[in-house]
Amino acid sequence: MSTYVYAFTGASHPLPVDSLAGVGERKPPLRLVRHDGLTAVVSDAPERLRAKRRDVEAHERVLETLFAAGTVLPMRFGTVAADDESVKAELASRAKRYTKLLSRLKGKVEVNVKAVHREESVLRELLLGSQELRTRSEALRASGGGSHQDKVALGERLSVALEDRRSQDAEQVVAELRPHASAVKLGPPVDGCFVNVSFLVGATDRKDFEAALSRLRRERAELMEIRLYGPLPPYSFLASGEAGD
Repeated sequence: MSTYVYAFTGASHPLPVDSLAGVGERKPPLRLVRHDGLTAVVSDAPERLRAKRRDVEAHERVLETLFAAGTVLPMRFGTVAADDESVKAELASRAKRYTKLLSRLKGKVEVNVKAVHREESVLRELLLGSQELRTRSEALRASGGGSHQDKVALGERLSVALEDRRSQDAEQVVAELRPHASAVKLGPPVDGCFVNVSFLVGATDRKDFEAALSRLRRERAELMEIRLYGPLPPYSFLASGEAGD
């Protein structure tokens, strides 16, 4: 039977796994695969693994429990190896990398920040700040709405201005929060959001990070909504060059 992998961690982790069950309808017990100071938390893998809510939640529950107790390298849902020996071989072949990553991530968490514009407020500010856009908009209103071509032209110009504003505001959000993080990772585009970014934050920096976020929310409340997700296992920082120094 193949082996489902939840996380790698170090020998000093307390590994509170006795009360946990793995993914799959049969809720298999967790077990540990060890090699030279490293431990993999695994279980039997279900024969037909799908991203059912039950199984995704089971995977996340294991990671949250492990993460609350110490530093882990979390695996994405659906990580499956041929068997326990394959997992042990992975720990052996990349032991130096995993040990280094665990050291770099010790005491740090991932927090994800997403932000969405309050578009009516942003559009109003763009019109107030641009003589060209204001003139075009006023001309359309004065002519009773203007021609279809004029409307399309204004819409295209506003679209470009909005895209520029999204980029500028995304850079500002990251710049305000970056000083309080060990590392930053831009995430993929999210529908409706002008920024999706993860920060690796140490325990000593959490208060400063949250204070900076609160300040940013107050200062930009009229123009944007900023959402915080976390603390999370450091999924986004598992590449050795992205975990900070």
